[in-house]
Amino acid sequence: MAIVQSRRCSTSKKSIVLFLFPLLFAIIIHQAHGLTIAITGSSQGIGLDAAKRLLNAGHTVYHACRNQERADIAVIGAGGGIPLVCDLSDFTSVRAFAKTICRDAPTLDVLCLNAGIAPSTKAKVPNLTKEGYEECIGVNHLGHFLLANLMKDHLVNGGGVGRIVVTASSVHDPEGPGGAVGGEGGATLGDLSGLGAQLNSDSNSNSNNLPTMVDGSIQYNGGKVYKDSKLCNVLFCREALKRWGGGSKQQGPTPSNQIEIRSLNPGFIPSSGLFRAPRADNFFAASAFTFIAGIVGFAVPIEVGGARLAYMATTEEGEVPSGSYFSAETGSRAASRDEGFDGCGVSVEAADEGLAKRLWDRSAEIVGV
Repeated sequence: MAIVQSRRCSTSKKSIVLFLFPLLFAIIIHQAHGLTIAITGSSQGIGLDAAKRLLNAGHTVYHACRNQERADIAVIGAGGGIPLVCDLSDFTSVRAFAKTICRDAPTLDVLCLNAGIAPSTKAKVPNLTKEGYEECIGVNHLGHFLLANLMKDHLVNGGGVGRIVVTASSVHDPEGPGGAVGGEGGATLGDLSGLGAQLNSDSNSNSNNLPTMVDGSIQYNGGKVYKDSKLCNVLFCREALKRWGGGSKQQGPTPSNQIEIRSLNPGFIPSSGLFRAPRADNFFAASAFTFIAGIVGFAVPIEVGGARLAYMATTEEGEVPSGSYFSAETGSRAASRDEGFDGCGVSVEAADEGLAKRLWDRSAEIVGV
């Protein structure tokens, strides 16, 4: 009888080992291949630099770019990755991307909402998204908002902890560097009465006299709208933390089946593709400004922003708590917490929980989630 029991025990242990081996093997393979990360806007600028770093570190990168040409350029420039189309100015394209990546990537560990556009500061009439919304808010906020909502369940697929990293900017704060010029043009969303206004498709007019700015202003301000979009990014993170990340800023590890939320200021990088509109307005003046900004020391190269984005995408929560907004001193090249790239405060308006909720609810109505 004792022999029979011994055999049963041995058989039981063998069954457990056989059951656990595939799971352990899958975990080892996943760790060997690193994280699975999707990055919007990875064909140039800090997105491309971060993609290179992540691939070199052994992570899997999905390039989410506005068209196939840009996606292919991203793969060549980064030295690898999977090219996919995600045009943030087109909700149909965003939904198609989400469907594709959920099908093709068994898991997604990190979603980097990085892409951004900045209109000319001289612009008097906005460019529009496919759905007819002002393009800067449409791409930088609404497109990313839709994408995050479509991907949130996939980020915690299997009961794990996902991560969303948002490329914000210090210009969201009117009191911060670059936040206002001459005390004017600082970010403010007002009562949100202009968010979701569908404008005339004729880019040379606004015949219906509709608001072109989130705060309800009819007169378009190409300089302010970018700052407004970055304020939207920070407010999105505040509300996403409450809805998806377990409430207020985490004091301990993010609970299983929830999402870590992070945002960063990559630094002032005038050489990036984000500033192509000013270069188009006056190439020589913009080039001279970029050169002088680098010499004086308040601008940083693309590589610094890329290193910061890669750091935020991969660093464990013990070092970068969920809910954090990371930045560094103006001109600093720090790219980690030890170097001086660390958590800091946000603007008064960006800390308004009521505004964050209203922005979320209105955005959800607009994009249909």
